[in-house]
Amino acid sequence: MADKNVVITGAGGFVAGGVVLQAPGHWTAHAVSRGPAPVARPGLVWHTVDAGAPGRLAAAIRDLRPDAVIHTVANPNIDYCETHRDEVVWVNVELAREVAGAAEAVGAKLVHCSTDNVFDGRRGMYREDDDPGPVNFYGLTKLRAEEAVLAECPGAVIARVAIVMGLPLLGKGAPFLVRMANAVAEGRKIVTPSNEVRTPVDLISLGRALIELAENDFAGVIHLGGSQRIDRVGMMRLIAPRMGVDPALVEPGPADNLPAPRPPDCSLDNMLAQRVLKTSLPGILGGLERVLAFRDGRPER
Repeated sequence: MADKNVVITGAGGFVAGGVVLQAPGHWTAHAVSRGPAPVARPGLVWHTVDAGAPGRLAAAIRDLRPDAVIHTVANPNIDYCETHRDEVVWVNVELAREVAGAAEAVGAKLVHCSTDNVFDGRRGMYREDDDPGPVNFYGLTKLRAEEAVLAECPGAVIARVAIVMGLPLLGKGAPFLVRMANAVAEGRKIVTPSNEVRTPVDLISLGRALIELAENDFAGVIHLGGSQRIDRVGMMRLIAPRMGVDPALVEPGPADNLPAPRPPDCSLDNMLAQRVLKTSLPGILGGLERVLAFRDGRPER
């Protein structure tokens, strides 16, 4: 019998899919999304809520009175955020504030998903106690959201998430593995910037980590990045053979004329996560194996 009620916001999205489809059997997972349920499974209850309407998502949380909330809703499109500032402040900051207030009101543990883009990227391998300094408006909204969440819900978890490697499990999405496959299918080369260094985390490990954080006693800021620091070209060339792609098709390209600047190296130190969590956060190929094993329904190697 389920003994834990957990709300997962943005449940039709890319990151939430790794939580919804791995939710443990003792959970009643209340998946909240604007759209209808794309999947049915025991222990999953789908709620269609317009999170864009002020107060709706907070009201749903107060009505459900969950033990925990995993908040994944955000607009992560860096360039869109740069050019649509008023719109994304609501989604990325004010909605997070409302969710945090509702979680605090019902005594739910809140796990709020933030980003590595809160850092300026001048140094890399950032620890949780390093000072943020976002260089784009997306990162600034996520930093403001962190501050708002902790003001409303002091016992919350701020999970700063690195670039996520995976395949969409629920609904629609175009993560870079999908874009890679599409480019090859259309006979195009894969052009990616070489001046962005990250610590990619795979979707399956990330989902497991968020589930653990919803259940354990940790509170505060934690970095959820993989265990390999690498630039985007190197990452794509490493992944390519496993995806049936010739690495020679991956070419470095300019990142000029983008609306938003990118931090050059916002890699995350994950040592705290490795101490706090049972879930390991592997490097590129280990994480890719988890993604493909989950997709294929087979045990991990």
